[in-house]
Formats: sequence, structure tokens, C-alpha cells
Amino acid sequence: MATRPDPEEENPGISPCRALRQEEGRETEVAEELTTERPLQIVVNGRAFSMTMRTPGAERYLVRGLLHAEGICSDGLLSYEQAEMEDGTLVNVRIADQARTDAPRTLASTSSCGICGRESTGRLFEGVYPVLREQTVSAADLERIHRNAGQLQRTFRGTGGSHAASAAKAGGEVLALFEDIGRHNAVDKVVGFLLENGLAEQADVLTVSGRVSFEIVQKCARAGIPILSAISAPSSLAVETAGRWGITLAGFCREGRATFYSGLHRVRRSMTELPTGKETA
Repeated sequence: MATRPDPEEENPGISPCRALRQEEGRETEVAEELTTERPLQIVVNGRAFSMTMRTPGAERYLVRGLLHAEGICSDGLLSYEQAEMEDGTLVNVRIADQARTDAPRTLASTSSCGICGRESTGRLFEGVYPVLREQTVSAADLERIHRNAGQLQRTFRGTGGSHAASAAKAGGEVLALFEDIGRHNAVDKVVGFLLENGLAEQADVLTVSGRVSFEIVQKCARAGIPILSAISAPSSLAVETAGRWGITLAGFCREGRATFYSGLHRVRRSMTELPTGKETA
């Protein structure tokens, strides 16, 4: 029988967040709800199998279905243990068919998930340091950058089926724009171009055409870009790690509006301020 959520229970798939919204010359504090994103590390018969990003809940079903889809486990789980770690959730399972887990195996990542397929959460935060470079920005600046970048999206105009990422100066000049069927690939192309051409230190803003997950924030931090702007929503882990790495993260950057979730010290606050706590997302 399918399970149904109890309306009285806390939803682990939603994380509350306070944010700052700038829109049409005004700004106010708002209460937002983010889709929760956390890493899940899977160990099968004592061997690291894979790591995936997911929304918490029904982990046993996720693991069972994944192993079945991979042709690794058709007879069920002999044991299942789940533990919450500092940087995610660890699941240990035992299955009957030892032979299928003897060879090293890592699930292939796809164009829509730049982190899935890694074996462990332990290295997610290694070698990533806070971005200290300062540069102020406002919702109007981000709207200008997104508009300029949008004019360069030839593939999207022709197909409506591609993601885009760009790097720009705070004043609006687009340094690089690339499109790809996967938003992570588009970001990698932008960062690679900046590095190959010695432009990384000139990039104030990284933009993406969709939502922001942990992987995008990680790529932004590694590139040393202080501001990350998206036309859609961030995940809970994206906001958490953007704050951890000193990145100013803005979402819903369209139609003269931007909602800032972290790094508010870079937000230019010369707008009319509305009473706080009067608005919800």
C-alpha cells in the first residue's frame, strides 16, 4: 500500500529559510521554503557502492530500488542500517549475492547530477575554501546580467531544451556563456573557459538558468567567484554551503526581483525597506 504523508508531521523534504528579497525598488525579509538536499552514501556488503544527492525520506526504498535497477539485488536486503553523519546520511546494507559487489563499482554520473556516482561524502568539502573577494550587487544588476546572457543563448532559442551558465562582471559585461543539456556541464564549460583565458579573477557573478544544487555552489566556490545567481530556486544544501564558503547566493532572479539567501554583506542595500516578516514566499 502506498504511504501518504501525515499533514501533522514535519516534512523532511522542506527546509525553512529566512532570506532578503529585492523587487521593484523595495526590499524586505521573507520566509522561504527550500527543497531539502542531502548526500546519501551507500555501502553494500562492506564496500563503498555509490553516493547520491537526494531529498531525505524513504531511504530504504531508494536503496532497494537502486540496487534492483542496477541488477545487483533481486532477492531483497539481508540487513539495512542507517546513520546520520555530519555531512549526510550513511546506509549500510547486506545482500546475498556477494559476487556482484566484489569488483569495484561506481555508478556513472549523468548530465543532470554532477556529484552522483562518487563513493563517499568525505571528500565533498575537501579543497574548497571560502571566497573572500568583495563585490557589491543588487537585484537590478543581476537582472541586467541575466538579460545580457539570455541574448547569447542561441541553442535555447532554437530548441527550448538547453541549460545555460555564464560568468559576468558586476556591471553587466558577460565574459563567457555556454549552453548544454546539463546545467553542470554548462558551468564546467564556463569555468574552463575562464581558466584557459586567465579571466577567472575578473568574474564577479556566475549565473545558471535553472535551480541551484550543492554541486553548482561547489563549482562556484572552487572557481573563486563570489556571487551565484539563478533564475530558479536553490536547495537547502546549496544555501547552507554557500554560507559556509562565503558566496552570495541569489535565486528567482527575474522580472526585477532577486531573493538573496546568503552573503548579504555583498548586497547593495540602498533601497526602500519594507517592514520585516510581513511576506512569505
